[in-house]
Amino acid sequence: MNDFSTPAGWYPDGDGWERRWDGSGWTDERRRMAEPTQVRPATPPASPPPTVAPPATPPATPPATPQASPQAGPPAGPPPTAPPGAQYPIAQPPAHQPAQQPGQQPGQQPGYGHVPSWGSAQQHHQPQGFHGHPPAGPPRRSRLGLWITLALVLLLGVGTAVTLAVLQPWDGDGGTADDPKDPDGATTAAVQGDVNGDDLGDVRYYVNFDYDEVKKVEATSNGNGFELSEVAVDPYSEPKEMFFDWDNDGVNEKLVWKFVASGKQITLSSPDGDFPGEQNFTMSLSTLREYGGPDIQVVNGDFDGDGDQDLAVVGPNDRVVDVSVLLNDGKGTFAAPVLWLSITNAVIDVVRLWAGDFDKDGDTDLWAQLPAERLDDEDYSGYYSGDRGYALLKSTGKNFEAGAVSKASDYFEALLVGDVTGDGTANLVGVKTNSSKEELTVSVFDVSGGRLEEVKGFTGVTKIGQRSLQGATLSDVEGDGKADLVFVVKAYKEAKFTGVQVMKSTGAVFEPALVWAETPECKDDGCRIEFIGVRRY
Repeated sequence: MNDFSTPAGWYPDGDGWERRWDGSGWTDERRRMAEPTQVRPATPPASPPPTVAPPATPPATPPATPQASPQAGPPAGPPPTAPPGAQYPIAQPPAHQPAQQPGQQPGQQPGYGHVPSWGSAQQHHQPQGFHGHPPAGPPRRSRLGLWITLALVLLLGVGTAVTLAVLQPWDGDGGTADDPKDPDGATTAAVQGDVNGDDLGDVRYYVNFDYDEVKKVEATSNGNGFELSEVAVDPYSEPKEMFFDWDNDGVNEKLVWKFVASGKQITLSSPDGDFPGEQNFTMSLSTLREYGGPDIQVVNGDFDGDGDQDLAVVGPNDRVVDVSVLLNDGKGTFAAPVLWLSITNAVIDVVRLWAGDFDKDGDTDLWAQLPAERLDDEDYSGYYSGDRGYALLKSTGKNFEAGAVSKASDYFEALLVGDVTGDGTANLVGVKTNSSKEELTVSVFDVSGGRLEEVKGFTGVTKIGQRSLQGATLSDVEGDGKADLVFVVKAYKEAKFTGVQVMKSTGAVFEPALVWAETPECKDDGCRIEFIGVRRY
């Protein structure tokens, strides 16, 4: 019997793919077969040219040179079978693609093949533990011929290894299937409103019984209703909380921010162990008000279009309102604020911002509420009480371009942003009540043109009696990709709310409301409910 094993090389791995045997075990390297049963020649090709594939086309795996080992045993078969349910994510590039260059981002959604997941590093070098038949290898050779071939392969392999080490097309883009930057992995958007990672949208709100008695309630969705948990909080020291995917892992995490007006400093922190640590930034702010310090607002969005959630901070600066952006590195480390827009004829107590990719160009824009009249000196030093209007602040990826302010023609008790259609795009949703008709009405708007253009037919109506809206938010309570409306109503001089209600989105209309959780009965009619993260209107 021949003492030498099948030499290193590329062997069929199913579904038109090949995997490399390094002479002692199976490697992670896979590629498309040029022909159904063709084995890669021993002579390595020349180094790939330094070209970058178009953004919409994924790069191919760089060529590797087989390396044989005279002491290796024969490959015993395909990789071990993964545990039930496991899948090995693979990219599926077309043939003859240019090699991926360092830092290049893949442009194709990854697919999933039938190759099972790899086990530990030890399993990679234990062919005796594999099951199945060995791949078809080249015919056996004489010892002299094999030694000569081996010497050539090793010599040429060194050159190829150096080339790959210099290019390192995998560097910076590696990871697991959960890593959105992994070209072989799947990217999953976080479910809107999900705070516990079960892919069902939840809601969080404060119940203000009076000025001193406040409870924070977390209503966790089980797909059919909310399970409630509550804790008493100090309303004067409670920090601002946001839930969004700041590390791009497909799950929403908590971000806490505090603003100290005297030092004009904003502090970011999180109880999540993956957060890089407390981060402090000093803002360039000033105010002409006769009393009180500057106030700020914070919203999140992918403002530069790189796939990471950034922060936009809006605050006063004498006779303008500045919008600054803190870019995120994808791991929760935010860069120092950079001024993207100074809004003239604006005061901070009127400005409201809603973040969403309204023009569908890949980066997040801002829908802004602004004064609809020319301001005077008293407006800057006091509070503006005139008409409101709206403008679209389009992101270019480096700044915001402000559109014209159009006077509001309709009044909404709540404006919300979310994907209510299930197509991955952002919509503006307006909510208002009509006491004479005893109805609550929901409307969906397209604001890509800088105006509120109603999406015909996409609406919803539900009976609420002679009550008015107390609070509303969007949350994908069923986890079906379509954000639903969650709201609370109460009548004037009524001490009891009528429950936390949900109007489900079908992607075309909102269904009538159902009560998903009970609400407390208050001592008097001054009790109110405020959804966390949603500014009151």
